[in-house]
Amino acid sequence: MRRLFLCFILLFVMSACTSGQLESHPSPELQTDLPEKRDVPNSFFTGSPVVPLSEAEITEVTGWYSEEAVFYLTEDGEHSSIHTYHLLTGETADFFQGEGWVINIAPNVDYTLFAIQLITPEHEAEVVIVDTAGEQQMTIEGFGDDYSVFWNPYQQDRLLAVAFLPDWEYAGYLVDVGTNEVKPVELEQPYIQWLSQTEVAYLLWDELEPNYQAPLYIANLENDKKKLWRENVISFMSFPGQLSLMVTVDSVYDLYSKYSFFREREQVQQIEMPILNTYSEQWWIPFYSYDRANEIFYFARPKYSGDFLSYDDGFELIAYHVRTNAEEKLAELENHERMQIAPDGNYLLLGSRYESVFDIEEEVLVQLFE
Repeated sequence: MRRLFLCFILLFVMSACTSGQLESHPSPELQTDLPEKRDVPNSFFTGSPVVPLSEAEITEVTGWYSEEAVFYLTEDGEHSSIHTYHLLTGETADFFQGEGWVINIAPNVDYTLFAIQLITPEHEAEVVIVDTAGEQQMTIEGFGDDYSVFWNPYQQDRLLAVAFLPDWEYAGYLVDVGTNEVKPVELEQPYIQWLSQTEVAYLLWDELEPNYQAPLYIANLENDKKKLWRENVISFMSFPGQLSLMVTVDSVYDLYSKYSFFREREQVQQIEMPILNTYSEQWWIPFYSYDRANEIFYFARPKYSGDFLSYDDGFELIAYHVRTNAEEKLAELENHERMQIAPDGNYLLLGSRYESVFDIEEEVLVQLFE
């Protein structure tokens, strides 16, 4: 009986020692039939189809190339290269490589032409106009040490180029890309806003008496006639469709600025903006972008009036519908960041390097790169 009991114990121990080896493993043949593991798409986490950039050498995103694609820059120490990146497919493509460094890329109203501002290795400034394929159409050079470009939104192949000269001088030129014509034009101020095919508006600042406001004038570039539109204007912006925006204030002690929208020079809407006081002639204006397709004015609004240097309570990303005089808060922003809306109004670039994009439909912020 005792011998039988010892045999039973020995059998139990042997089975316990071998039970750990009886795991099920797929055979080598079955291993090949297993489905391949795939990365979880970014949309699973964010709800947005936007795919972040994976390019490690990216310098910055400069703006929109098309409705779903952006420009980004890379540098090798001797020149800049421009590439395009499709936000939804992740596809990249080379666009333009010139001699020197890219300073800015300015699209015309329908994104069919782009003005690329360059500094050459000889430290000279030039503007190269290219089409959507990156093919050069025209070059503006030899007029000054730097340039500002203002595309005419009512004639998509024409622009006003302002050349900056030594000793704070400047000169204006009307440029027709279609005919490669450059025509000098008289300007009272180097910063203008287009109102129609032939008219521009500008603030006539007094250089001898700095102030935070100035009279707003309208000038006809064909006949050189000008007229006063409004006294005491802080800032003025114009948008396609003969819509414009005028910033004014009743008193320097007010807590809110008035942002008045005009259509064909008739006021249609007005909103108020908390003032962040700079205690200087430089009046604080929030970063903004205008969606011409849907007539929506996007801007970063502080939560209350205060001092510009000490304010640190964040900003509200606001979409203001000009046509219906309605606004909606889209998100909270930690910092005051520049912004640029996509041509169709579906996405909004944000950040000092446009390092993130806000998906307006999904109301989520996606980081494009670190």
